[in-house]
Amino acid sequence: MKSFSTHYVQESSPVTHPGVWGAQDLETAETPLAMLEPEAMSISTQRARIGLQARQDLRHHFVNVPVPCLLFFAFIAMVLTHTPIHQVYLADHGVSSSLNPKASDVVQSKTIVNFMKIRAMDDIPKWINNSVLPSVFTKTAVNGTILPPELQGRISSYNQLVGAVEFSIFNTRMTKCESDSLLAKRYGPCFDFSMESDVKEGDLATRNLRRQPWYTMYIPIANPDPYARFKRWVDEGSAGGYFLSMATREFHVKITTYNGELDMFSYLHFEIHVEEGGAYTPTYSVQSVPTNPYSTSVLNTILDIIVGIFVLAVLGRRLLTIKRQICRQVAWRCDARTTFIEWCSILCVGLYYAAWVQICQKFFASHFEDELAKLTTFYDDLYKLPLAEQRIQMGKSNQPDVSDFIDTFGPSIQFLYVISIVACLQLVVHVLAAFQFHPTMNILTNTIVASLKRLGAFLFIFLLVVMALATSGCLLFGPQLDEFSSLHKSMVTCINMLFGGYSYDMIKDYNDLAILWYWASQSIITLVLINIMLAVIIAAHEDVVTTNEGKRSFITEFIAVLQDVLSIYVLRRPDHLRRLETILNQDVNGTTVWTAKQIAQAINVTDLQGEKTIRKLEVFANTVSSSERTVLPSKAASMLDAAAVLAKVASMDAKVQDVDAKLAFIVELLRQQQQTHL
Repeated sequence: MKSFSTHYVQESSPVTHPGVWGAQDLETAETPLAMLEPEAMSISTQRARIGLQARQDLRHHFVNVPVPCLLFFAFIAMVLTHTPIHQVYLADHGVSSSLNPKASDVVQSKTIVNFMKIRAMDDIPKWINNSVLPSVFTKTAVNGTILPPELQGRISSYNQLVGAVEFSIFNTRMTKCESDSLLAKRYGPCFDFSMESDVKEGDLATRNLRRQPWYTMYIPIANPDPYARFKRWVDEGSAGGYFLSMATREFHVKITTYNGELDMFSYLHFEIHVEEGGAYTPTYSVQSVPTNPYSTSVLNTILDIIVGIFVLAVLGRRLLTIKRQICRQVAWRCDARTTFIEWCSILCVGLYYAAWVQICQKFFASHFEDELAKLTTFYDDLYKLPLAEQRIQMGKSNQPDVSDFIDTFGPSIQFLYVISIVACLQLVVHVLAAFQFHPTMNILTNTIVASLKRLGAFLFIFLLVVMALATSGCLLFGPQLDEFSSLHKSMVTCINMLFGGYSYDMIKDYNDLAILWYWASQSIITLVLINIMLAVIIAAHEDVVTTNEGKRSFITEFIAVLQDVLSIYVLRRPDHLRRLETILNQDVNGTTVWTAKQIAQAINVTDLQGEKTIRKLEVFANTVSSSERTVLPSKAASMLDAAAVLAKVASMDAKVQDVDAKLAFIVELLRQQQQTHL
């Protein structure tokens, strides 16, 4: 018995031997001795890998966020500098106030007609004689004195005419009516409204002197009497049957101006389209663009460089990713959504600069000013000739070429504005995609996606109801109102009614059933369908917000990443987490739980730094949702999987042998004790 006690005390010492119970074995078996010790801070290997992966992902996301944001703001600043909207408005407003003022600013009379109020053929000469010619061909000052030649031909004092004012009439030909009824036979000839003819057809002489189907006149600043020239054009056309008549389908007035105070080039196009029913539809457009913004401010060049740097950053990162994947430096992983958005952003910015360069080339690389100077000299010489010889000499004018070139400004400026809008919207999508990684910053996009998933079938029902109401509205009001004159216009009108863009007062006098149709449309669409749609969107938004409410903080995570980056790359402190990741990848023992002390020993730091490392890992691991906590093993860890499994098997065998030895010792001890009692 004495020998047993002595042997037990010896085996209770810190020194352990195979097959003997020791302090370490008692702790691993969760004996009261282990329960008395304080619980050490620890982290599982899986959670540590999750934290390390989350740290890498957050760094990647926060590094990528500034570039789309800065690109968006730089692009907006660049667009508004290239095309200064306020200056564009001043130029457009200046010419519009003279040539196309608001209807409320014009007192309609027998002689003064507002362009947008033209409703009859005889209104067109009145508008030209009393609005266009007096506004464009200014030769006297307010006090009646003759203006110097360089100050003549200015609209609203500061918008000088470039080239000449172009007046064009497109006349169609008479043809037999399609119907062979008795009414059609009594009707007489019809006019071919399907006839098409390009105004640019023909050589210079033909275009300068032709009468059919286009009847064109140019009046430059150098013309000594523009009113008399317009009268001769009217008289000759009326006598020959190619002025305004029943055969007229289109009437165009094109004016180009330059504002030196704003350095703004403006293109104005007035068009009157004659419908088959005999109604006149006037349309007006004006586009303005700076002629040389780079000479007025160096800011334009600076912003171009900044935008180029950010675009190259996005492009370089995308190409670098492709290169690393081709070289097998990283796995072939492709976020199709982000990749598509980034390439679209690059494409939109590239298209904008292509449109911008095209406009700049029109001023700098097209010899436009040389052709304009040549045309000015031609007109100066032309009006020195007798009137009879002017028409013959006019056939040699390069005015059609200059006019064709000026006509290209309108579509180019319009395309520039359209691509600017598209690029701005695309860059907003790019910014939202950059914030998509964080649940508090992707509420808008997630709400839209969730709503579309829920509204898929509902939108089909909504479209059917709107189409039914649009068809009924087309039948009820189409004969009297342009807004309902076709199915697509009627659908647009019905949609506008949802947003208050079309009121009941506009339809109440055109059909006795207007009140019933209006009540039905408002009841079905507004009170039922729209409210259902809003309810679905609100429910989707609440689900998105509730799912991630209070779980993550954008500011907290940003500060954590910022502190981590600054401590390593600015304060030059050792990257303990990187060293720990290397240890985890090289761990062949298959450790499942790491204590702060074990981490400190592994990365050669103090125990306090080991605890700090665990806290950092917990902070990063908490940013990963439970559904995303699947960490792919690294390449080094994959290579060690087999060794780790073998090590675990060997460890289990050793433990089994150890337990067998201890059991044998206990059995032997009990046998000896039993023999002693006997």
